[in-house]
This record gives sequence, structure tokens and C-alpha cells, in this order.
Amino acid sequence: MQDFYLKFVDEEQAQEVLYTPTYAPDPESTPEDPLPDVIVSWTPNYVNIDTIGVIYQPAPDPLPEPPPEPVPYDGWFVNVRVVGEDAEPLMAYSIDPEPYPMRVWG
Repeated sequence: MQDFYLKFVDEEQAQEVLYTPTYAPDPESTPEDPLPDVIVSWTPNYVNIDTIGVIYQPAPDPLPEPPPEPVPYDGWFVNVRVVGEDAEPLMAYSIDPEPYPMRVWG
């Protein structure tokens, strides 16, 4: 078992790495006007995926008045616990969780 803290450019990139699409013919496709297949579902490539999404920088303590606007870190964050799966595709996105606030597995 190994935990990975991952940072992707955006949600779309994370989905492409963490899930495999299933395609089906477009229901509006006809022999006269063939359309490309469409994605009908996504199958996870890992059993334990914890999507965090956007992480915001901590607010100052104490909060000033008026409170400042939340400031997001760049990226889309996901934690993955690998148990017997191939972790190699995750290595390019693995980060040290510092300085980002952490959410860890229980």
C-alpha cells in the first residue's frame, strides 16, 4: 500500500490519468451522417481515489475586516492510495504535500 498526493493542471488532466473512458456510438449518428463515438462512462484505474479539487491558501489568523478573498493554489489535487495497482502513471504528478494543506487517509 502506498499513498500518493497528486497535482494536475486541471480536472480534465486528472480524469485522463485516473479513469478510462468507455465509448458507445452516438445515438444521433446515421449511416448518411456518421458521428464519432461518445464517452458514456468512466471506469476508475485505481480503487482508492480521493478527489480534493481546488485547494485554497490558508487565511490569515486573525481574519481582518473585511475578510480577504480566498486565494487558490494552482492545480487540481487528488490523493490516491495504491493497493496492488500500477503506480507508474502517477509518478509524474506526485508532489510533496507541503506547502499545501493536507487531507490524509484515515
